[in-house]
Amino acid sequence: MGVLDDVYEMLNTCNKCGGCHTACKTYKLTGAEEKSPRGRIQLIKAVADGRLELDQEYEDAIMSCLLCGECAVACPNGVHGNELVMAARRDLKLRKGIKPFAKSFALKTLASPKRLGRGFSLFGGMGKSVLNKIDGLDYFRGIDIRNFPTAKKPFLEQVEEKITVKHPKHKVAFYVGCFLNYSLDQTAHSVVKVLTKNDCEVIIPKDQVCCGLPQYAYGDFETAKRNARKTIDTFLDKYSDAEVILSACGSCVAMLKNDYLELFADEPSYLPKVKIFSEKMVEFSEYMAKIGVDQSKLHNSSPLTVTYHDPCHMVRGLKVTTQPRQLLQMIPRVEYKEMFEANRCCGASGLVQAFYHELSTDITGQKTQNIKDTNADLVATTCPACMLRLQGGINKAGQKQKVMHVADIMANAYED
Repeated sequence: MGVLDDVYEMLNTCNKCGGCHTACKTYKLTGAEEKSPRGRIQLIKAVADGRLELDQEYEDAIMSCLLCGECAVACPNGVHGNELVMAARRDLKLRKGIKPFAKSFALKTLASPKRLGRGFSLFGGMGKSVLNKIDGLDYFRGIDIRNFPTAKKPFLEQVEEKITVKHPKHKVAFYVGCFLNYSLDQTAHSVVKVLTKNDCEVIIPKDQVCCGLPQYAYGDFETAKRNARKTIDTFLDKYSDAEVILSACGSCVAMLKNDYLELFADEPSYLPKVKIFSEKMVEFSEYMAKIGVDQSKLHNSSPLTVTYHDPCHMVRGLKVTTQPRQLLQMIPRVEYKEMFEANRCCGASGLVQAFYHELSTDITGQKTQNIKDTNADLVATTCPACMLRLQGGINKAGQKQKVMHVADIMANAYED
């Protein structure tokens, strides 16, 4: 049985009604049937039936999908087009490998802390110096590389493994994730500050690795499994006394909590451990809303208008939508304004933004216009990849809003 054989029944469940067209950003922008969920499903079915070769047009159709999951919500038959695209990507990986080389290299780099650390160090040092000397090279494939933040040293090297408080009520293990470790280290500090201000002892394992989501999304289950097993064993074997395992990246949490169960579904001997890990996994805003925040400790010197962007993995993967908004509205002198299509994709979508940058740039442009229409001072979100994408898009559009993690806005409201 091949990968596509396993999803063949779902492929046949699509009744070709086209209801998914209204939800699909790539279709609405291009008008191309092969860039719609219905079109992609029919292409995958043709490959499964042996009627279509794995040519470049097919690969482009499959690889340009945002995996945002909006088609699954819109489908009256409950067909999950994003899951079928994932199966097609896995099939492509097994039959042809991951191409082009740049994508394969990027995925291997992301999977290795040493490679990733060297990459960020090089980019943040010599790389930025070179960029500053090249006129006009502000954006590369729609990514704001000149203003792309890099930590002077990884967050995991800046902090102790255990951060204690006087009267601990909770014990939390913090899964940091790649972007907070190497790029947005201040946000990682904000997470720790908010936790400790709310009487949480924080454990930060030093030997953390990428959650495996980038590799998983492109069909490299073998690499994703290695990182997943390392993550599970690190947190459960060494820090089993932690009440929860928390992350401030919605994408990481969706992978750690949900996709690990799918990844290890074929390993019944290890699956019980995965289930324990999954049950402990929680997203930052969800956890803070659950344990309760002492609002008397929150202060804000000047009024702020804040809007919120729902990351795809948060709104459709974790179903966490109200908690970030609740936390924002707890902060004194914050006026919250909902933006139009707050729960639509921002255009980041992992490596799609690099390899299908014209699509991503158009999607980001729509989002930045929606942000502008709110007249907000700040844009809050709960995914580091979205933070970077949105800030780059705002900069490119010449707008003035600053993008911050919910944890950053909360941390700023606590007096030191």
